[in-house]
Amino acid sequence: MKDFFSNQKFFLMGIKGVAMTSMAQLLIDAGKTVTGVDVKEDFVTKKILDNLELEIYHDFSMDIPEGTDCVIFTAAHQGPNNPLVIRAEQNGIQTFSQAEALGEFFNTKKGIAVCGVGGKSSTSAMISHIFEQINPQSFSVGVGNISGLGKTGSYLPDSTYFIAEADEYVVDPSAPSKGIEITPRFIYLRPFITICTNLEFDHPDVYRDFEHTKSVYKTFFNSVNKEGSLIINIDDDDLVELAEGVSVRKFTFGKKQEADLRLVEYHAVEGSVGAKLLYQGNDYLLKLVVPGIYNVYNAMAAILACLEAGLEINEVLTALESFNSTMRRFEFIGEKNGVKYYDDYAHHPHEIKKVIKAFSEWYPNSRKIIAFQSHTYSRTKQLFGDFIKSFDEADKLVMIDIFASAREPFDDSVSSDLLCAEINKINANIKAQNLGTIHNLSNYFNQELEPGDVVLTIGAGDIYQVHDLVE
Repeated sequence: MKDFFSNQKFFLMGIKGVAMTSMAQLLIDAGKTVTGVDVKEDFVTKKILDNLELEIYHDFSMDIPEGTDCVIFTAAHQGPNNPLVIRAEQNGIQTFSQAEALGEFFNTKKGIAVCGVGGKSSTSAMISHIFEQINPQSFSVGVGNISGLGKTGSYLPDSTYFIAEADEYVVDPSAPSKGIEITPRFIYLRPFITICTNLEFDHPDVYRDFEHTKSVYKTFFNSVNKEGSLIINIDDDDLVELAEGVSVRKFTFGKKQEADLRLVEYHAVEGSVGAKLLYQGNDYLLKLVVPGIYNVYNAMAAILACLEAGLEINEVLTALESFNSTMRRFEFIGEKNGVKYYDDYAHHPHEIKKVIKAFSEWYPNSRKIIAFQSHTYSRTKQLFGDFIKSFDEADKLVMIDIFASAREPFDDSVSSDLLCAEINKINANIKAQNLGTIHNLSNYFNQELEPGDVVLTIGAGDIYQVHDLVE
């Protein structure tokens, strides 16, 4: 097989996805020509893609552009089973999954991989931001944009490090139905430093149970360079147990007294959070303009990684003060008619609970309206009991229908109506209701909200589009 970087003209399947848009930026930085195909609808990556001025096609039945050397695909759009991918292979054109292609970039550097069910995007963005302030490095983060950077992928040939969000989802979602062993996307990365923010059971469409998930993470932990290190959340008992026996240096963050970087105090007010940290016997003050104790944990993980990479703690803390989050991570959308609107990508029950708690810390005296769109039938069904307990701190809860993934068929045994009904059984004060569509949700916002209310839209689907419809 010829070397990945010897290819010049790349064609990206599903180029509007966050991971693929990041990949497009890496390829362009490497001096490559990039075209792609996707659906016509706008994604959260629109601004970056518009700035790149790429040729993007909207017909998956098209012929591969003439002169294409390499086709890159994702788990979306049938993954390796897409007819375009199959046709490319038949014509002798190299094909790579996005995960494999990311590994080609990542493994040329000392890689810093950030994994975990929740927090990996924000933590990898924090590390990228810190380095950008002090000593820019290569990075790839699967988000729509990173505030202050204006990009989600950067390849610097002379950089020492490559920071990447390491995703545990799989290259081929159809593998389980075929009786084939799954291939997690992060398995192609060979990290020098690995961070794991937490462990939870997720992606029930491809993972059998939590034990299956943990076995995959264990394999990834064991791939860390023997001269490198593993950084973990010490307050996550499952994670601590899983890391035992991994034969690299380990560093921990959290509240427990034995943590290498310990959270001693935490406080929050609207617009900022502060934390007192203890490191090597010295106290340090962490200041953030992103909310929630979960972001303090993300920041502690980022701090330890940067210290391992040779940065000084005070310069790291100073850099973090200007980190203003990423697109769809507690993103402030704006204020209209006295109502403040925020948006967040949270889609796992433990993420939802944390972001609503952070919302309550910032706005303890305001009426808090939560609008939720669940993502995938399988996740909603498998974690149904956890979902109904995730909204306790909401004053009012509205939903729209489940955002169906192209990876799985319609399942009428689970719905937003059922979620709302069960939530109302255990917490009648919330009065949850399913409004069905984004259009109905925008009408609700326009007609029912009052000055002083604060709104948080949550979900990994297209619920964020409602903000364009608010008058």
